[in-house]
Amino acid sequence: MAQWNANTVPKCEKGQWSDEVLVTVEIGRRCAVLKAIYIPYHGVTVEDSGWCMEDGIPDDWERIEEKDDWWIPEGWYEVCDNCPDATYFPIDGRVTAWMKMPKPYKLRVKQLVNEVK
Repeated sequence: MAQWNANTVPKCEKGQWSDEVLVTVEIGRRCAVLKAIYIPYHGVTVEDSGWCMEDGIPDDWERIEEKDDWWIPEGWYEVCDNCPDATYFPIDGRVTAWMKMPKPYKLRVKQLVNEVK
């Protein structure tokens, strides 16, 4: 069974963000569980990511002059599978823990046979 990890971040290969994980986020007085990725400091550029930046680069992103590229700021980003124009959004809140994604549920044949009886 997967466990929650606090005070750490997922491992990231150079030029890549973490695998998708579940995070617990404190937002004011409430908590939520979101699917997310983590981007390390100076770990991923806009070019590395392939993100479409048609609305322009935010003013607070660090420019890489020699590559004519931009660093994506370090932090947690929510994964939004149902958004047609964007997939990742910075998480507005404090991430308190993360865990690997659980495996999808699989119905076992033995269970199905017992339910049919």
